[in-house]
Amino acid sequence: MSDAATPKSELLEMQRTFVQRCAKGEFVEVMEDYYADDAYQIEGDGSRREGKANMIAFEKQFLTQVKQFHGIDLGSIAVASDDGKGNGVTMAEYTIKADMIDGSKFWPEQVQVSTWKNGKIIAVRFYYDPNF
Repeated sequence: MSDAATPKSELLEMQRTFVQRCAKGEFVEVMEDYYADDAYQIEGDGSRREGKANMIAFEKQFLTQVKQFHGIDLGSIAVASDDGKGNGVTMAEYTIKADMIDGSKFWPEQVQVSTWKNGKIIAVRFYYDPNF
């Protein structure tokens, strides 16, 4: 099959940009740009946050505990479904690398599964070992 016959996934490119911006440390900004107002997320430990504003507030609080951010090692990015209208599911695997002010390291290897609706993330689930 030639590349011309393979449809390009807009959501795949959006997910790639999302992670690349996170790798630059733009965590809050990317949430503001990509999350729907009524989005929710589930962490690796099963905790759940409802609403973009709550998720951003949590992220800002978490970032106050970061001493030094070393970036993200990006693994695979995939699209499970994309209807061409901003609806579907994407996945990305990556390792965040940050040293915390308490001397610990926050370096989880994780998979992010995002559900998109109208070009915005409405649900995100992170799969990682919470005891890393």
